[in-house]
Amino acid sequence: MSRFIRLSILAAATAALMACGGGGAKLGGGKEGAAKALFEASQPAGQGGKSNGQALIERLASAAQSIGNADRSVDCAHSGSVALKLDLTSVIVDGTGEVKFKSEVDYKGCNEDGANEFNGKMTMEFKLSALGSAATIELKLKGKIEISGEIEDFLDADVTQIISAAATSQTTGSATITITGTIKTSESTYTYDGTPLTITVEGHIPAADGNS
Repeated sequence: MSRFIRLSILAAATAALMACGGGGAKLGGGKEGAAKALFEASQPAGQGGKSNGQALIERLASAAQSIGNADRSVDCAHSGSVALKLDLTSVIVDGTGEVKFKSEVDYKGCNEDGANEFNGKMTMEFKLSALGSAATIELKLKGKIEISGEIEDFLDADVTQIISAAATSQTTGSATITITGTIKTSESTYTYDGTPLTITVEGHIPAADGNS
């Protein structure tokens, strides 16, 4: 009888965990939350002031032109890395300060907020316009990134994202991003029409409310 009671308690506990979804919370914040998570995923080149997106792009383009090899691994803010494999046939550098290239990006346990990791692969088309404080980066992002840790979810993106080069190293304040395309999470598929979106940069991505 006592064995039956123990098994019943165990079954009830397992059912409760399954009802709560187990693991971490889902990504929260709806359409804006998905945009914030993708913004954080695109920051590793500059997070924490280690470098900045403009400098990274210029180094990659220069290396590709001079030595024909521009593969690079970028450390994420807390742990893990992002490996960039440049398509050497795509590099364009003109006299106006505009740099363009394509890259395969592999997220390897990339932890930007101390609580969650990004894993997965995306193709990225980079376009750096102008130089200095006025520089903007246009990223065409396509692929899927798994999020694990406090949040258990994914980002399946097919978008064009425009941010300032300075925003790649931003950890506080607000940032304006322009997104065109779709981002799919476990909760929904969000469509963006290119309307500028101002987000609060908090150093973490939002969790959904009501997760047990």
